[in-house]
Amino acid sequence: MASAPTIVLVPGAWCTAIVYDTLRTTLTSRGLPSIATAHPSIGAEPPSKTLTDDVAHLRSELVSLIDQGKDIILVLHSYGGVVGSGAVEGLGKAERAQQGKAGGVIMVVYMSAFAIPKGKSLLDMLGGRFLPFMKAEGDYVHCLGGADYGFHDIPSADKELWTSRLTHTSIAVFSGTSTFEPWHVIPTAYIICEEDRALPPPVQEQMAEMLNTTSIYRLKSSHSPYLSMPDKVADILEELAGKAGVSGAEIAANL
Repeated sequence: MASAPTIVLVPGAWCTAIVYDTLRTTLTSRGLPSIATAHPSIGAEPPSKTLTDDVAHLRSELVSLIDQGKDIILVLHSYGGVVGSGAVEGLGKAERAQQGKAGGVIMVVYMSAFAIPKGKSLLDMLGGRFLPFMKAEGDYVHCLGGADYGFHDIPSADKELWTSRLTHTSIAVFSGTSTFEPWHVIPTAYIICEEDRALPPPVQEQMAEMLNTTSIYRLKSSHSPYLSMPDKVADILEELAGKAGVSGAEIAANL
């Protein structure tokens, strides 16, 4: 019996890997191994790290797992969508199988995440200017009103906790350009957060349509469903792990 794929959870801007702790506990209880990554650009001093740095860091983590023969479901949130899209180039399961190699990324899941066309930047997608809750100061970008824009649907005490855990992001990541469109070669899914105040649902809808995937899920959630409804996020990932496992078996059978 094939082992469960490893779920790699990639956060957005201003957040560290700790945001996924509850979701990871839930996934573990369902027999789904996971890791959560961190971006070098988040909280860095000096704030000089770029999108290229973040992509290279995530790619190294993915390669380390794939070289062990593991199949990966890559879950990207918000800014993490830009990072993950670039990091998976050449790491898709099907492409590696054609080279006689085991392991690979079997699915990319965009969870209220930026799926950006090649050559475009995050700032391009924001219309060329920072949003009202983003405050740029020199090489730093801070998140203001995180509870209102990022996680308005969790209890007040939790809002205070997670607001206190937000940190700065390097301004350079906003101008870095996307280098790869994985949806052409790797199966994808999109989780639309219908009560998102940071990344408007109509924009999410447009990006999901661009992926040309039938695996579109909807949650009545803020921008951070892994905080407000981790069980429902786990339900989706468990379902996708089952689907991706079948696809992976088909690839292996055709070697």
